[in-house]
Amino acid sequence: MEIQYFFYGTLCHVPLLRAVMGRAPRMQAATLAGFRVHMASDGAHDLGFPILVEGEGSARGVLVSVSASEAERLNYYEAGFAPVIRTVRDATGTECEAQVYLSDGRWLPGAEWDQEAWTATWGDIATEAAQDFMAGMGHITPERALARYPMMLVRAASRLRARGVKPAQLRRSVGASDLAIHKHTPAYARFFAVEEYDLQHSLFAGGMSRTLDRAAFVSGDASVVLPYDPLRDRVLLIEQFRVGPMARGDTNPWLIEPIAGRVDPTETPEQAALREAGEEAGITLRRLIAAPSFYPSPGAKSEYLYCYLGLADLPDGAGRPGGVEAEGEDIRPHLISFDELMHLVETGEADNGPLLVLALWLARQRPALRAEAGIKG
Repeated sequence: MEIQYFFYGTLCHVPLLRAVMGRAPRMQAATLAGFRVHMASDGAHDLGFPILVEGEGSARGVLVSVSASEAERLNYYEAGFAPVIRTVRDATGTECEAQVYLSDGRWLPGAEWDQEAWTATWGDIATEAAQDFMAGMGHITPERALARYPMMLVRAASRLRARGVKPAQLRRSVGASDLAIHKHTPAYARFFAVEEYDLQHSLFAGGMSRTLDRAAFVSGDASVVLPYDPLRDRVLLIEQFRVGPMARGDTNPWLIEPIAGRVDPTETPEQAALREAGEEAGITLRRLIAAPSFYPSPGAKSEYLYCYLGLADLPDGAGRPGGVEAEGEDIRPHLISFDELMHLVETGEADNGPLLVLALWLARQRPALRAEAGIKG
């Protein structure tokens, strides 16, 4: 027996609905009187999905017939919403009853919903994230999955960027038959995630490997930027507590680092670098210079780092203590000369990969940047 559902937002996007239901069903235009569709908000930011708000007007959407098993999948995906029976009107003007997802009240109404604008900005990202969300069904509760949804969006955007063409002059040129993933299980999922895979891959000697059991620590892409003032020949570094060194047993888990932060779902790595410079140190960068980007620990982590030198004016007193309080960040800035930076590299006080890469990249680019700024010698 099939059930009628009325969808009014993200589930009207066919690729996303296919990821959730497992198929692309027939859709019929419909309206729900007495409601308007708004972007959900946490009070500070729009969240990338809609809610229904009671009021004058009619919410436009689609009617879809759903099987009982598909309804289970939809209810898992729509954590935070409850299916309620409402009377809707189809394109012919005929009224019928359908299940409608209403928010449980945890979100506020934001901007009025614009399906076309959402599709252009969020469609691909949300469809990718829906695959991650549904992979948790049967493994984690819908509430836990919902709590991780913002990070799923970050990871989804990272995965879309990862599909860009990469150089393969020396390494293997990969084809569709070079990797076979037989099983994918989210073993742990909170702010970060650990995912387990049963997989096979092509061997250099030919043929395929035996089935391997592998795990990956999953996080999103991040941008890293080292602010540099070529006139004053100085950089701005930040200092903050890091849980990784603490967990290793490091006697001093406060690290000297470049500015860094995750790339939010709808921004570019360059935009993230500029934003983080303001959030973490209160400075404005006038120009970004791309540095080598890389996987910091490819044997275990999915994280990818986009690295930049950021040209800036760094007079005495530049930079301020920063960080996002809601994220528990406590950051202190340090203005130091290029020579002091290289001394930190030599003594080992600069002991994290992104800072070492950017310090050495700056050493390579510094003569040209100084000459461009009118400094001779």
